[in-house]
Amino acid sequence: MSEIAAIVLMFLPEDDAFWALAQLMVSPADDRHGFFVPGFQKLLRFQAHHERVLERALPDLRKHMDEEQMSTGIYTPKWFLQCFLGRTPFSLTLKLWDAYVLDGERVLTAMAYTILKVHRKHLLKLPLEGLREFLQDSLAQPWALEDEAVLRHLRASMTLLRRMRCDLPPPQRDLRSSPRGPWAWSKCPWRPGLSSLLQPLSHRPG
Repeated sequence: MSEIAAIVLMFLPEDDAFWALAQLMVSPADDRHGFFVPGFQKLLRFQAHHERVLERALPDLRKHMDEEQMSTGIYTPKWFLQCFLGRTPFSLTLKLWDAYVLDGERVLTAMAYTILKVHRKHLLKLPLEGLREFLQDSLAQPWALEDEAVLRHLRASMTLLRRMRCDLPPPQRDLRSSPRGPWAWSKCPWRPGLSSLLQPLSHRPG
């Protein structure tokens, strides 16, 4: 979570950064908090959903990764916990956070699919260690595609997954993942919404 706080502090003064982070964690629209509760049930739901998307949309790649014993649990935690911070080129990561603030968690599932779709041919050639290195480290290096081209792929993926009714995992029924007490968003309705605090990060000066 410290890396999420760091990226917010890069673009906002401390007070606004605090409340932006608070809304990211506990507002119904964002609910990043759910990813960090003990047991990581929300992360597990997104990982299981990612596997279902692979089975339906990229079955050959899913088969190859299974044969190489490349588990989604190896490469997806930082994708979903930090919205690709440190896992994609920084300029692209800022644009992904813009998209996340606008469209919510659908960006996580769609971008996870987009990464594998865009790099599918290369991934099919890699053994386990190559898959691990590429998905955990090499993705942070500059891509052959320009950021705007990647975002076009992302939008197409969001449309496809929505049509397949795979844009989000099934809802979590256990309400214990929602925070209570003084941090609950309902306790501070006077604070500005996240979208008003976080102007597009990729367009901010510096």
